[in-house]
Amino acid sequence: MAEVSSIHTLRIADQERKVRTQPLRAVRPRIASTIVLTCGDPKYPKILMGLRADRHDFVPSVYVFPGGGVDRADSYAPCLGNLSTRTKRILEAAYSSQKAQAVVLAAIRETREETGLMLGRVSDWKKNIRNDTWNEFRQARVTPDLSGIEVFGRAVTPPGRHRRYDTWFFIKHLGADTLPVSDSVELLNVGWFDLEEIDSLKTHRATDVMLAVLRNYLEYDILPPRIFYFRARHGTFRQDRFP
Repeated sequence: MAEVSSIHTLRIADQERKVRTQPLRAVRPRIASTIVLTCGDPKYPKILMGLRADRHDFVPSVYVFPGGGVDRADSYAPCLGNLSTRTKRILEAAYSSQKAQAVVLAAIRETREETGLMLGRVSDWKKNIRNDTWNEFRQARVTPDLSGIEVFGRAVTPPGRHRRYDTWFFIKHLGADTLPVSDSVELLNVGWFDLEEIDSLKTHRATDVMLAVLRNYLEYDILPPRIFYFRARHGTFRQDRFP
């Protein structure tokens, strides 16, 4: 895989800039997941993105993929399908089997919350989970589906931020046609964009890095056994591989 570089400077919100002037305790990264949903030609796809609302105090007013933090309820949501052997092996190098699955399910839940899109198959389930979004799936008779989801990257927010995330990046191809999506309180202007259109959007440094990783990923005929791992060590950004 070619080395990835970013030409964008790190954008921070006014609220975060204010917090940085105050003494910070060490913030442990929260586990999070993001999913790149594609459609059309798998080699030249359209990608689902949306604009983070300017009310956010963490990277506001930039285009991102749907995603967010892993919640406890994600460990209890039922699902159909199985993770690929490759993705399962990579995630379980970091977590238990249950937690690894929860990381993927978090991306499915966040996709629903932020874009209105349910990634699943029609299937009844009676289990009542204390989470509004998972209960929307249950009421709609849709069970989240793990099939076809692959992990392709991981990025950790550098130290010194008032919020930090250890984010796993997944990808799933949905087929030839674009699916209807909608805005939410989290994301605005939600839509399908090709890579050239994305180049003209305002994005965050981490998104720029992962878009470069994605371009490399789309060229693979056989997926690599390790994933791109972007993190800061001793004040320096490093491009590693995991596991």
